Order: sequence, then structure tokens, then C-alpha cells
Amino acid sequence: MKKYTALLLASTMMLTALTGCGGAGGSDAQTQEADGPISLEFWHSMGGTTGEVVQEIVDEFNASQDDIHVDCIYQGDYTTGGTKIQAAVSAGNGPAIAQIEVTRVGTYAAADCLLDLTPYAEADTEFDVDDLYPGVMDYSYYEDKLVSLPNGRSVPVMYYNVDALKAAGFDEAPATWDELRAAAAATTDPANGVYGYGCPLGDSWYYLALMLTAGGQVYNDEGNNIGFNNESGTKPLQLWLDMVNDGSLYLPDGDDYSSLSALRNAFMAGICNITMQSSSQYRSLADNSDFEVGVAFIPKDVTYAAIPGGSNLVSFGTNLSEEEKQAVWTFMKYMCSGDVAGKYAAMTGYLPTSDAAVNSEIYQETLAQYPYLDIAVDQLEYFVKLPFDEAYAEIKDNVIGKYVQEVIIAGMSPEEAVQNMYDETAAFYA
Repeated sequence: MKKYTALLLASTMMLTALTGCGGAGGSDAQTQEADGPISLEFWHSMGGTTGEVVQEIVDEFNASQDDIHVDCIYQGDYTTGGTKIQAAVSAGNGPAIAQIEVTRVGTYAAADCLLDLTPYAEADTEFDVDDLYPGVMDYSYYEDKLVSLPNGRSVPVMYYNVDALKAAGFDEAPATWDELRAAAAATTDPANGVYGYGCPLGDSWYYLALMLTAGGQVYNDEGNNIGFNNESGTKPLQLWLDMVNDGSLYLPDGDDYSSLSALRNAFMAGICNITMQSSSQYRSLADNSDFEVGVAFIPKDVTYAAIPGGSNLVSFGTNLSEEEKQAVWTFMKYMCSGDVAGKYAAMTGYLPTSDAAVNSEIYQETLAQYPYLDIAVDQLEYFVKLPFDEAYAEIKDNVIGKYVQEVIIAGMSPEEAVQNMYDETAAFYA
């Protein structure tokens, strides 16, 4: 309880620190030299090969014109980068442009820290935000203001070792929980240290994905507590417990993103044959596995559902000059343009954000080589809306995620865990 009270205090302090925050106007990086280009900092959280793609796209933007120069700066994963952004914004030195995990957008929007992009979008005759897919725009509007644009959006998907499943008699990907259990059991080989299924405990996103397929909802209709304080919340936890008990479930070491990384490594090494990961991992898993990697929807209990994730672009440039704000818009819309968004999606596995991106030459050429690339696009019709407030990110990471691990690792019952999730979420809105 002391830990939880500290969490509430930290969340409250963050909102207090951000209230009335000033944006990039306090940063030396957002300047314009005499007769030179406007210089803007872009903070992002894409490492590895994806980070190289981001840098390449920014370099291409800089080379495409002479009026704006964007400095592309990697700040660590979403957790690390988010901490740096919070500190910078609280000090009034937030970056002109940042890529942030979507559930954090509401926190900054509520504190009035984000540049309102509405007037720039409305005045733009070349770029129409209405052309972007509705599902990926869910975190873009706050109180009728356009405060972010989609970039690096993803959904959880199921990856499976096509060769291993075929050898066990499964020609199709598991589509239901029962089929998942059967395929996992059939491809488990204890003598050789091989598990049928790998469980990503380090991120509550995957638990919530299964919960949604069991017929639950993330928040209740009133928007003040979880919407799965019932069988839809307990069933995913019981599913994982049953797979622990029958020996088909692989549990990776580590917390948060290190756990997810360990799980990907285990999958590519053939230690587990089925797992859930972000759709953005497709290219990497396919390129680094010695077997055919299949991709499918998260198996359903009663219905298919897709829980959105990933990142959006925001601007903390509320104190920038009008010319600099226009430059921010120019770069952000460039990132969402058809060819650029199509390239980003093709090279990474993130969602293309519009028909123009899907129909871009590079995306279509890459789709021919990576046939599962558009599985994430197919899930757009199943997208669910997530809470858009300052509390949800904390609840997702530090309440729901905590009790998922209490069940699988510490032996708490699914019923007690979900009740605790309900009770602690209620405290945020009391």
C-alpha cells in the first residue's frame, strides 16, 4: 500500500509540475540563425534498425528543403524517453517535436503542454488529416483540439513458427484460445527445452488484448474504473496459469521491455513456438529466424479485438514563434504523408496510417516479400477505444501489470488479482 500511495503522489506531482507548462521556447535547440534554416529537435524512442529508419527519413526531410533542419535525437525506449521528456517539459525545455507512447498523450494534453495543431491543419490545402485512418487517430484529439499525429502505431499480434506448427499437424494459425492451447501443447518438447507458447508478462498490453477477446472492455461505461471486473478479466490469467501447469508456457526473464526482448530472442531461437508481440516486430523476427514466421490476430475467446498501441508525434512548442510552429507542422505532416508513412511501415512493420501509405510503391513492393505485413491493417476494424486521461497510463503500467505478474509468478488467484485491479483503479477516481 505504501508503494501504491507513492505512485498516486508521483502521478499528482507530475500533473502539478506540468500544469501551465511552457514548451520548446526555453530550449536553445529551437532557434533560427540569421538567414539560416529553422532548427528543431525531434526526440524519439526507436532504437536499433528502426531507429536507423527514423534517422534516414529525417535526413531525407532535411535534404528535401532548405528552410527547416530537424535534429533527430534518440532518447531511449518509451519508459526511458518518457522520463526524459517529463523532466524537460517540467523545466520548460520540452522538445519542439517528440514521439511519445500514446497513453501518455492525455497527460500532457490535460496539462495544456501540447501545441494545438488545429489551425495549421485547417489552413493546409495539401494535407488532410481526415485521410488518416480513424483507428490510428484515436489519440489525436483532446477537447476538440488536434494535439498529436500518428507515428509508429501498432497492435499486438500473434507470431508463430509455421514450420513447427505444420510438423505438429497444424496448417493454420490458432484462431481461438482452445486452438492456441492445443497447438502449444503439441509443439512443446520438454526434453529439448522447447515450449509451445511464450508469455510476455512485462507489458500489460498483452493481457488486455486477451481480455478484450474474452468480451471485456478496458474501462467501464462511466470511465472511472476497469471494465473487466468479471470473467473477462480472470479468464486470460487462468489461461496462462493452465499453460504453466501443463508445461507449455515459457516465461522470459526481465521486466518491462527487457522481458519482451528476451521473449523475442527465445522465439527466434526456437525455444518457444508461439508468442504475442507488437506488429512492429514482424520484419525483425522474419529476418532473424531460421524458420518461416507467421503472423495472425490474437486468438479469440468470444470475439476478435485489437488494442491500439505505439506512439504519436506531439509538439511541446507552445512558446515557439509562429514561424517555428509552422515548421513543426511541416515536419509532422511530412512524417504522416503517404510515401513517408508507407516507407516507415514497410521497413518496420508499424501500421501504415492511410490508404496512401498502403498504396505507396515501397509498401506494396515490401508486402510482396513479407506477406503478413498487412495483418495489422486488417485489424483496424477491430480497434477499441482506450481511456484518454492522465490516470490510465499509470493504471496500465503499475496496477494492471503488477497484478498480472502476481498471479503468474507469486501465486495470487485470478479473482483476487482482478479485484485488486478494480479497487486500486477506483482510488484514482475517488
